[in-house]
Amino acid sequence: MLSFDITDRNIRIIKGVESGGKIKISKAATLNLEEEVIINGHVKDVPRVATLINGILKKSGMADKEAIVSISSNLTIFKELQIPRAKEQEFAKRVRQEMQTALNIDDSYSVSYVIVGGAEDKSEAGETMVKVLATACPYEIIECYKKVFQMLGIALRSVIVGCNCITKVLLSDTKIKAKMPLLAVQIDPNFISLNIYEGGQLSFSRFASIDPADYGNSNDYVFEAVTENIFRMLQFHKSRSQGESIENVVLYGDTSEFARLTDELSKMELNTSIIQVPPQIYGYQNLEFSLYANAIGALFKRNKENEKINLLETDTFNNNKIKSDTSYTALLIGTLLASLVIVGGVWGVLTIKNNGIVKDIKSYQDKIDSPKTAEKLALKERLIGVKKQVDEYYTKLNNAHDAYLSQPTILGEVYDNVEKILADTGVECKVEKSRILNPKYSNGTLSFDVVCGGVNDPSQKFPAKFAENLYNDPGIIAVSYNEYSSPDLLIGAEGSGVLSVFGPEVLRDENGEEIKKEVYFSMEIKIKGGEIKAAETDEEAEE
Repeated sequence: MLSFDITDRNIRIIKGVESGGKIKISKAATLNLEEEVIINGHVKDVPRVATLINGILKKSGMADKEAIVSISSNLTIFKELQIPRAKEQEFAKRVRQEMQTALNIDDSYSVSYVIVGGAEDKSEAGETMVKVLATACPYEIIECYKKVFQMLGIALRSVIVGCNCITKVLLSDTKIKAKMPLLAVQIDPNFISLNIYEGGQLSFSRFASIDPADYGNSNDYVFEAVTENIFRMLQFHKSRSQGESIENVVLYGDTSEFARLTDELSKMELNTSIIQVPPQIYGYQNLEFSLYANAIGALFKRNKENEKINLLETDTFNNNKIKSDTSYTALLIGTLLASLVIVGGVWGVLTIKNNGIVKDIKSYQDKIDSPKTAEKLALKERLIGVKKQVDEYYTKLNNAHDAYLSQPTILGEVYDNVEKILADTGVECKVEKSRILNPKYSNGTLSFDVVCGGVNDPSQKFPAKFAENLYNDPGIIAVSYNEYSSPDLLIGAEGSGVLSVFGPEVLRDENGEEIKKEVYFSMEIKIKGGEIKAAETDEEAEE
C-alpha cells in the first residue's frame, strides 16, 4: 500500500503494510513541488502532478496498485457537534444536516466525523447526545485527487484529512495519554496544523495557512507563526475548558527550530517534545519520522463504529440519500430486474455472435488442415529451395564477371602512349635522344629498358621525371625504375658499332653524328584494370 501526505509544496510517500495492528515500512520518498501546482489542497494541474508522482515512484521503485491520501487545506472546516445517538446510517445523515445548518454549506462538501465521546446534555426529546468532531471538505478537492490517481492507474482507497491521520499515531503510543491534555503541532513553511487531545481523544483541530507577508516578510516568519498560533490555542482551550490546562506540546513536520521553540515555549510553562515512534511501527530507521508521520498514520486501521473519516466513503454515503428512503427497496428490485433484462439481451447477442465466430474458426482450421493446403505449402518450400540455388549461382557468375572486367589489358595505344610520354619528357629535360628497348608484358605489368643520350648531371632527373609523368597518366597505377648506369662508350676496332649494357645500339644526334655518351635504366609500370559498374535495380531503398 502507498500512503501519500500531500501539501501545497511537498508530497511525502510511504510504502508499507499494516498487519495485526503493526505497520512495516519498506520505502519512503519526498517530492518537492513548485508554486501553484497545488493551492490550498486543490490540485490545479492534474497531469503535472500525476507525471511528477509517477516519476518519483519509478525512481524509488515504489510501484503499487493501491493508495491512501492525507490532505491539508485551509478550505477544510472543523466543527464540534452534539448529535442524538442513532443507527449508523441515520446518524451520518444527522451529522451532515447539522454541519450544513451550522456552517451554511451545501451538498458540494463531503462531511466526515469522529465520535469523541458522550455529551452531558440530552436533547429536548430526551435523546442521548453524542459529541462529534466533524470535518467538511469541498468535494472538488477530493475529485481532483481521484483524477490524479486515475491517471496513475492506482486505486485510491481513502482520502483523509491530516488531523485524523496523526491522531492514530499519537493515540497508539500509551505514554502519550499520560501527557494529556496536550497540543500536537505540525510545522510547515506554508501552514500550521494544531490538534488538542484530552481524555484519550482528539477534541479540537485547527488548520492555519501562514505567509511571510503576514509577519513583515521576516525570515523568521515560521518561528513567529508557530509561537503565535500556539498561544492562541492555549487561550482558546482555557476559555472552553474548566479542567486541566495544557502543559505539553508535541511537534512534528519541520522541526528544525525545535531548540528555539523549546526555549520560547518554556516561557509559557510548556514542555516541548518531538513526536516519538510508536512501538507498533517498524522499518523507520532510515527516515525522519516526524516528516512522514501523517503518511504513516494513514496506514492504521480505523474503528468503523466511531470513525467515518474516509472522505470517499462519506461523500458517497451522504449524497446518495435515497438509501434512507422507503422507496429504496422497490427501486433496487426494479433496477435489478432491468439489469437482468439487459444482461439477458446482451448474453443472447453475444451467444449468437460467438457461435458465428466458432463456425468461422472451424472453417479456417479445416482449410488449413486440408491436403490441398499441405500440397501448396510443400510446393512453396521447393520453390524457396530452387530460388536459393539460383541466387547462389547468380552470385558466383557475377563475381566471375567482375573478376574478368577488373583485369588490366595491354593495347597498342598503351605502348604508343608510353613512347609519347618518353619523347615529351626528353624535350622537357633537354635529352638529345631516347628509345625504348626490350618491352615485355605479363599480368598487367609492362617492363622495358630505356637508352638515351647521356647528360653530365648524375642526379637521375630524366628517369625520375619520366616516372612522374607516367604516374600522372590515368591508365597507369604504379611506376618504378632501376639499373641506372652511364658506362663509357666502346667503339669497335673498325668503328662499326657501339658496345653497351643493353646490346650494340648507336644513338645519333641531329647531324647524324654518333652520341659518345649514353644513359641506361629499366622501367616497370602497372596498368590500371577495368572498372566494375554497380548493377542497376528497380527496388527502392528501405528506410
